[in-house]
Amino acid sequence: MSEQEIREGMLLAVWDEPPLDFDPDTLIRRVEQKKSRRRALVAVGVATAMIAVASLSLPSLLQRDRDSQLGAETHTSSSAPPQVQSSEKRAQLVGDKLVERLGVQMTNINELYASFNPGRNPVYPPYQTKPPRWDGERDYSGYLYLTDEIGPTALRVMVYTGSFSKGDFCSGASSCQDMKTMEDGSIVYGAEFLQGTSKVQQSGVARKFENGLVVEITAYAYNPSNGNGQRETVPVRVAVLTQLVTDPGIAW
Repeated sequence: MSEQEIREGMLLAVWDEPPLDFDPDTLIRRVEQKKSRRRALVAVGVATAMIAVASLSLPSLLQRDRDSQLGAETHTSSSAPPQVQSSEKRAQLVGDKLVERLGVQMTNINELYASFNPGRNPVYPPYQTKPPRWDGERDYSGYLYLTDEIGPTALRVMVYTGSFSKGDFCSGASSCQDMKTMEDGSIVYGAEFLQGTSKVQQSGVARKFENGLVVEITAYAYNPSNGNGQRETVPVRVAVLTQLVTDPGIAW
């Protein structure tokens, strides 16, 4: 027998006779187990890859969303129209603040209120119901109505821009002086007028700001809003008027 025939015979013997402990069911189970393990490994790999992708993309998405919200908020805030305070409301707010401060300075006042309007000339409501137009200037005026133990009267207040002359303000006064110079550079003047009597018939203060704004508050021995209610002297003197015109809580 040749060497080739011996080799072929041995190969036939190996292939034709399976091992004694060979079990087909075991082999099938092993194959199924390998397939299941392979599927599990593939699933784990896919899940891991998805988590990695999400972790990389999430910060950029959050930043993009945050930028979008900020952009929307900025757009909303910038598109909101600015609130412009009307000239009538601004004038009345000053009058109301003066009422508050005068009530603190003088405790003998029973009734106190203000009526302010745009324009340099104060308006007495019974004679004019509609205030004059305000042509963009800072001019406004009004009356502080008060009732004390003598009766009803008023103080006249004028706020305007323009020239101011101490000579004109003090003309005919029995006394006139510079009351004080404020930290903002404004100067306060005070004057009292006897007008041929022994008691003060008119007292007034004026505050001149460096930007040209002038504030005048005047008390008379009568009611300047209607010309009635003659008194022996003024209801408010220069000292109290000075405290009003220099009050830091009043935005002239």
